[in-house]
Order: sequence, then C-alpha cells, then structure tokens
Amino acid sequence: MLSRVLLESPFQQPGTEVTMLWPDQRVRRLVLVLPVEKGDGTKYGRGLDEIRLLPADLRDGTLFAAPTFSASPWLVNHASRADCQQEDHLLRVVVPTVLAALGEQERPPLHLLGFSKGGFAALNLLARHPRVFAAASVWDPSLLSDRPPHPQLVEAAGSAARLDAYDVRLNLRRHAAALRGARRIALGGVGTLEADWIAGRQLLAALDIPHRAYRDAPAEHRWDTAWLAPAMRRLLTLESRLHPDRNAQEG
Repeated sequence: MLSRVLLESPFQQPGTEVTMLWPDQRVRRLVLVLPVEKGDGTKYGRGLDEIRLLPADLRDGTLFAAPTFSASPWLVNHASRADCQQEDHLLRVVVPTVLAALGEQERPPLHLLGFSKGGFAALNLLARHPRVFAAASVWDPSLLSDRPPHPQLVEAAGSAARLDAYDVRLNLRRHAAALRGARRIALGGVGTLEADWIAGRQLLAALDIPHRAYRDAPAEHRWDTAWLAPAMRRLLTLESRLHPDRNAQEG
C-alpha cells in the first residue's frame, strides 16, 4: 500500500512530500529511500516503483519512505538560505512524519538506502548522526574519490566552509570512532562510479570502519532492481547482526 503526505516545512520551499510504501505485515524496520533528483523527477527512474518489484523476502516487514526536496538533494544545509536546509528537513520533518504514521508502535530500526548522490548523503548522514540511523546500504555512491565536488553540491552548500562540513570523506574520518564496532555500512558497486567505490572501500578499511564492500554485475546508473536486490539483502544482514535478539524474537 502506498500513502503520500504533503509536508509543511520551514526548511524547504513549498511542495515537498514523503511517499510511504507499507508492508502487509507489521512494520519491523524503516528504510529511507534517498532521492537523486529534486521534486518528483524521474530521469533516473522511481525508487519505490523498483522496490515494489523486489522479491517478497526483501520487502517483508519494511516501511520504505521516499522524501522529496525542492532543490538537488545532496542532503546538506545551505550556508544562508533558510528554505534550503535539506538535512534539517529530513531529520526534523520527514523522520518525525514517518514515525508518527506508525502510531503507538515501538520505533523500529531506521536505515538509509541510496545510490549516486543518495549514497553520498546516506554515508554523510550515518557518520553525522550515528544514533539516529542504524545502517546504510549504498550503491555507486558519489564523491568518495579524489575529484572536485559536483556543481550542484557547491550550489546546495552555499559556501566553502559549509561544503567542507559535508565532505563525506572528511566526515568518515571525523566520526570514525562512532562507526567502529558493529558493521553498519554496505558499499556496493560497480556501476558508473567505479573510482568512488574503490576509494570508499580503501578509506573505510584505512579508518578501520567495519563494512561490507561488494561488487555486483554492472548496472545502469539509475533505480534498478539489479542493484536494489543485493543492496537490500545486505542491509537486512547488517540489521540482523546489529539487533540479533530483536530479530530472533520476531522470527
């Protein structure tokens, strides 16, 4: 079942929303499906449409929530524009809205799923907010290699200082201690951004951050069950090891 909530947010221009794909069973986990386009763009397909095609065992018990943003969604807070605070919008509007939709149910684990700039955002969010998000499963993530920031990201950040605050490689270094211990990252590839996958795998290993790096058959750089299936499979494995007692009780 799909449900859609139009959001009123002080952090974004009007018109943002969150679409939720509900399981038939009780919700056992939340997965934020991070976008790669502003608004309801479809150049790279639709994440929830592809997720609906996944095998049942990769969807059972999962509430998938796909938020939209009024600008290119790098999930950063602009240095000066009050209506372009993407990280705050996600944390202070989207997440509470999704949790409120669960009613009185106990809050389940909250995970991150994305590719390209969505993968960049997922790793940044996990590093910056390790107590909010349990795990991140990303495929073909952007800006983990040594190359200039994308012009969209420069525009979304608004200043050099703010850009530095959201440098994903720096954030993994800054917050490495909080990410050590249990494995919380699945880093998939290779699609278009092979250099970023290689650099990310090497960086996580150098920082001693537990992770699962894996190569799949190349897939087109878009929403596609070809990469979503292994990404979800590994996300569920991460969760089972993070919450063994909880999963045993639910099994």
